[in-house]
Amino acid sequence: MKRFDFMTKIVCAGLMGLLLTSAVGLAASKEMKLKLNEPGQAAEWKIGADNTIKWSYRGELGPTIKITLQRVGWQNARLTIAEAAPIGPERSGSFKWTAPDSLPPGGNYTVKITAENGFNETSGEFSLVAGKSPLTQISLEALPKGAEKWTVGAPVSLRWTYSGNPGQMVQLALINKADSDLIPIVASIPIGIDGKGRYDWTVPKLKPGGDYYLAIASTTNAFYQDMSKTPVVISATK
Repeated sequence: MKRFDFMTKIVCAGLMGLLLTSAVGLAASKEMKLKLNEPGQAAEWKIGADNTIKWSYRGELGPTIKITLQRVGWQNARLTIAEAAPIGPERSGSFKWTAPDSLPPGGNYTVKITAENGFNETSGEFSLVAGKSPLTQISLEALPKGAEKWTVGAPVSLRWTYSGNPGQMVQLALINKADSDLIPIVASIPIGIDGKGRYDWTVPKLKPGGDYYLAIASTTNAFYQDMSKTPVVISATK
Protein backbone atom coordinates (compact mmCIF):
# COMPACT_ATOMS: atom_id res chain seq x y z
CA MET A 1 0.00 0.00 0.00
CA LYS A 2 2.82 2.40 0.80
CA ARG A 3 4.39 1.71 -2.59
CA PHE A 4 1.06 2.45 -4.26
CA ASP A 5 0.74 5.75 -2.40
CA PHE A 6 4.29 6.70 -3.33
CA MET A 7 3.71 5.98 -7.01
CA THR A 8 0.43 7.88 -6.94
CA LYS A 9 2.23 10.92 -5.53
CA ILE A 10 4.83 10.73 -8.31
CA VAL A 11 2.16 10.52 -11.03
CA CYS A 12 0.18 13.40 -9.49
CA ALA A 13 3.32 15.53 -9.24
CA GLY A 14 4.12 14.81 -12.87
CA LEU A 15 0.62 15.78 -13.98
CA MET A 16 0.78 18.98 -11.97
CA GLY A 17 4.10 19.81 -13.63
CA LEU A 18 2.64 19.27 -17.09
CA LEU A 19 -0.41 21.39 -16.28
CA LEU A 20 1.82 24.16 -14.89
CA THR A 21 4.06 24.06 -17.98
CA SER A 22 1.02 24.21 -20.28
CA ALA A 23 -0.43 27.11 -18.32
CA VAL A 24 2.84 29.04 -18.50
CA GLY A 25 3.13 28.36 -22.24
CA LEU A 26 -0.48 29.45 -22.82
CA ALA A 27 0.05 32.65 -20.84
CA ALA A 28 3.22 33.42 -22.81
CA SER A 29 1.38 32.79 -26.07
CA LYS A 30 -1.40 35.19 -25.05
CA GLU A 31 1.22 37.85 -24.36
CA MET A 32 2.57 37.56 -27.91
CA LYS A 33 0.90 39.42 -30.75
CA LEU A 34 1.79 40.59 -34.26
CA LYS A 35 -0.43 43.06 -36.10
CA LEU A 36 -0.01 44.40 -39.63
CA ASN A 37 -1.14 48.05 -39.71
CA GLU A 38 -0.23 49.10 -43.26
CA PRO A 39 -1.09 48.51 -46.06
CA GLY A 40 -4.75 48.60 -45.10
CA GLN A 41 -7.72 47.11 -46.86
CA ALA A 42 -8.29 48.70 -50.31
CA ALA A 43 -5.05 50.72 -50.11
CA GLU A 44 -3.23 51.76 -53.29
CA TRP A 45 0.50 51.42 -53.79
CA LYS A 46 2.18 53.20 -56.65
CA ILE A 47 4.54 51.21 -58.85
CA GLY A 48 8.02 52.74 -58.90
CA ALA A 49 7.43 54.69 -55.69
CA ASP A 50 8.31 54.11 -52.03
CA ASN A 51 5.59 52.34 -50.05
CA THR A 52 5.69 51.71 -46.30
CA ILE A 53 4.76 48.52 -44.46
CA LYS A 54 4.00 49.08 -40.76
CA TRP A 55 3.35 46.65 -37.93
CA SER A 56 3.10 46.46 -34.15
CA TYR A 57 3.86 43.56 -31.83
CA ARG A 58 3.85 42.35 -28.25
CA GLY A 59 6.09 39.82 -26.55
CA GLU A 60 9.34 38.20 -27.64
CA LEU A 61 8.80 37.25 -31.30
CA GLY A 62 12.46 37.35 -32.37
CA PRO A 63 14.65 40.16 -33.74
CA THR A 64 13.50 39.96 -37.40
CA ILE A 65 10.45 39.34 -39.56
CA LYS A 66 10.00 38.11 -43.11
CA ILE A 67 7.89 40.24 -45.48
CA THR A 68 6.21 38.74 -48.54
CA LEU A 69 4.11 40.22 -51.34
CA GLN A 70 1.37 37.92 -52.59
CA ARG A 71 -1.19 38.08 -55.37
CA VAL A 72 -4.27 35.93 -55.20
CA GLY A 73 -5.56 34.64 -58.52
CA TRP A 74 -6.11 31.46 -60.49
CA GLN A 75 -2.33 31.11 -60.07
CA ASN A 76 -1.06 32.38 -56.70
CA ALA A 77 2.13 34.49 -56.86
CA ARG A 78 4.67 35.35 -54.15
CA LEU A 79 7.64 37.70 -53.95
CA THR A 80 9.96 38.12 -50.95
CA ILE A 81 10.20 41.79 -50.04
CA ALA A 82 12.56 41.27 -47.09
CA GLU A 83 13.96 37.99 -45.76
CA ALA A 84 14.90 39.40 -42.33
CA ALA A 85 13.76 42.96 -41.64
CA PRO A 86 14.45 44.28 -38.10
CA ILE A 87 11.27 43.85 -36.06
CA GLY A 88 11.77 47.32 -34.55
CA PRO A 89 12.07 48.85 -31.10
CA GLU A 90 9.27 49.73 -28.70
CA ARG A 91 6.74 47.23 -30.04
CA SER A 92 6.51 48.63 -33.57
CA GLY A 93 8.39 48.52 -36.86
CA SER A 94 8.26 49.62 -40.47
CA PHE A 95 9.90 48.86 -43.79
CA LYS A 96 10.07 51.02 -46.92
CA TRP A 97 9.91 49.23 -50.24
CA THR A 98 9.81 50.44 -53.82
CA ALA A 99 7.35 48.40 -55.88
CA PRO A 100 9.39 47.41 -58.97
CA ASP A 101 8.31 48.52 -62.44
CA SER A 102 8.12 44.86 -63.45
CA LEU A 103 5.00 44.26 -61.33
CA PRO A 104 1.66 44.60 -63.13
CA PRO A 105 -0.97 47.06 -61.88
CA GLY A 106 -4.23 45.72 -60.53
CA GLY A 107 -5.88 44.33 -57.43
CA ASN A 108 -5.74 41.16 -55.30
CA TYR A 109 -2.36 41.99 -53.75
CA THR A 110 -1.63 41.27 -50.07
CA VAL A 111 1.39 41.60 -47.76
CA LYS A 112 2.27 38.88 -45.24
CA ILE A 113 4.64 39.34 -42.28
CA THR A 114 6.07 36.38 -40.38
CA ALA A 115 8.03 36.53 -37.11
CA GLU A 116 10.87 34.14 -36.31
CA ASN A 117 8.66 32.18 -33.90
CA GLY A 118 6.05 31.59 -36.61
CA PHE A 119 3.55 34.29 -35.67
CA ASN A 120 2.22 35.87 -38.88
CA GLU A 121 -0.46 38.16 -40.27
CA THR A 122 -1.69 39.00 -43.75
CA SER A 123 -3.12 42.32 -44.90
CA GLY A 124 -6.41 42.79 -46.65
CA GLU A 125 -6.32 42.96 -50.45
CA PHE A 126 -5.01 46.17 -51.98
CA SER A 127 -4.04 47.46 -55.43
CA LEU A 128 -0.94 48.50 -57.31
CA VAL A 129 -1.41 51.50 -59.58
CA ALA A 130 0.75 52.32 -62.59
CA GLY A 131 3.60 54.78 -62.31
CA LYS A 132 5.44 56.56 -65.09
CA SER A 133 7.37 53.55 -66.39
CA PRO A 134 6.07 51.31 -69.22
CA LEU A 135 3.84 48.49 -67.99
CA THR A 136 4.58 44.78 -68.00
CA GLN A 137 1.40 42.73 -68.20
CA ILE A 138 -0.69 40.12 -70.02
CA SER A 139 -4.34 40.73 -70.97
CA LEU A 140 -6.86 38.41 -72.58
CA GLU A 141 -8.77 39.92 -75.47
CA ALA A 142 -12.51 40.02 -74.99
CA LEU A 143 -14.31 37.49 -77.18
CA PRO A 144 -16.38 39.02 -80.01
CA LYS A 145 -20.10 39.21 -79.38
CA GLY A 146 -21.59 35.76 -79.93
CA ALA A 147 -18.19 34.05 -79.76
CA GLU A 148 -18.56 33.44 -76.01
CA LYS A 149 -20.87 30.49 -76.80
CA TRP A 150 -18.87 27.34 -77.38
CA THR A 151 -19.97 23.90 -78.57
CA VAL A 152 -18.15 20.70 -77.64
CA GLY A 153 -16.00 19.60 -80.60
CA ALA A 154 -15.92 23.06 -82.22
CA PRO A 155 -12.71 25.08 -82.85
CA VAL A 156 -12.16 28.37 -80.99
CA SER A 157 -9.42 31.02 -81.16
CA LEU A 158 -8.02 32.44 -77.95
CA ARG A 159 -6.20 35.78 -78.21
CA TRP A 160 -4.27 38.00 -75.85
CA THR A 161 -1.99 41.02 -75.75
CA TYR A 162 1.12 41.68 -73.68
CA SER A 163 3.57 44.47 -72.96
CA GLY A 164 7.02 44.60 -71.44
CA ASN A 165 8.66 41.28 -70.68
CA PRO A 166 6.30 38.98 -68.73
CA GLY A 167 8.19 35.91 -69.93
CA GLN A 168 8.58 33.95 -73.15
CA MET A 169 5.93 31.29 -72.45
CA VAL A 170 2.35 31.32 -71.19
CA GLN A 171 -0.20 28.76 -70.00
CA LEU A 172 -3.93 28.78 -70.70
CA ALA A 173 -6.78 27.23 -68.74
CA LEU A 174 -10.54 27.20 -68.41
CA ILE A 175 -11.94 27.75 -64.90
CA ASN A 176 -15.34 26.34 -63.99
CA LYS A 177 -16.23 28.54 -61.03
CA ALA A 178 -19.44 26.64 -60.28
CA ASP A 179 -17.50 23.43 -59.62
CA SER A 180 -14.17 25.05 -58.61
CA ASP A 181 -12.60 23.06 -61.41
CA LEU A 182 -9.52 23.96 -63.48
CA ILE A 183 -9.36 22.53 -67.01
CA PRO A 184 -5.89 22.92 -68.59
CA ILE A 185 -5.94 24.14 -72.19
CA VAL A 186 -2.20 24.22 -72.82
CA ALA A 187 0.64 24.03 -70.29
CA SER A 188 3.24 26.09 -72.18
CA ILE A 189 3.27 27.92 -75.52
CA PRO A 190 5.24 30.93 -76.85
CA ILE A 191 3.75 34.21 -75.66
CA GLY A 192 3.52 35.60 -79.20
CA ILE A 193 5.05 38.24 -81.45
CA ASP A 194 4.92 42.04 -81.32
CA GLY A 195 2.67 42.18 -78.28
CA LYS A 196 0.05 39.72 -79.53
CA GLY A 197 -0.58 36.00 -79.05
CA ARG A 198 -3.09 33.42 -80.29
CA TYR A 199 -3.95 29.79 -79.65
CA ASP A 200 -6.45 27.68 -81.61
CA TRP A 201 -8.20 25.02 -79.54
CA THR A 202 -10.91 22.42 -80.05
CA VAL A 203 -13.41 22.37 -77.20
CA PRO A 204 -13.21 18.93 -75.53
CA LYS A 205 -16.08 17.06 -73.97
CA LEU A 206 -17.02 19.23 -70.99
CA LYS A 207 -20.00 19.54 -68.71
CA PRO A 208 -22.45 22.01 -70.32
CA GLY A 209 -22.81 25.25 -68.38
CA GLY A 210 -22.39 29.00 -68.34
CA ASP A 211 -19.85 29.56 -65.59
CA TYR A 212 -16.56 28.94 -67.43
CA TYR A 213 -13.84 31.61 -67.51
CA LEU A 214 -10.70 31.83 -69.65
CA ALA A 215 -7.40 32.29 -67.80
CA ILE A 216 -3.83 33.03 -68.87
CA ALA A 217 -0.55 33.33 -66.94
CA SER A 218 3.17 33.54 -67.54
CA THR A 219 4.85 30.17 -66.89
CA THR A 220 7.81 31.88 -65.19
CA ASN A 221 6.10 34.61 -63.14
CA ALA A 222 2.51 34.13 -61.94
CA PHE A 223 2.19 37.86 -61.12
CA TYR A 224 1.49 38.23 -64.85
CA GLN A 225 -1.93 36.71 -65.33
CA ASP A 226 -5.46 37.53 -66.38
CA MET A 227 -8.95 36.04 -66.35
CA SER A 228 -11.85 36.84 -68.65
CA LYS A 229 -14.41 39.26 -67.25
CA THR A 230 -17.40 37.52 -68.81
CA PRO A 231 -18.10 33.78 -68.75
CA VAL A 232 -18.06 31.33 -71.63
CA VAL A 233 -21.16 29.20 -72.19
CA ILE A 234 -20.48 25.61 -73.22
CA SER A 235 -23.15 23.49 -74.85
CA ALA A 236 -23.20 19.85 -75.86
CA THR A 237 -22.51 18.70 -79.43
CA LYS A 238 -25.45 19.40 -81.71
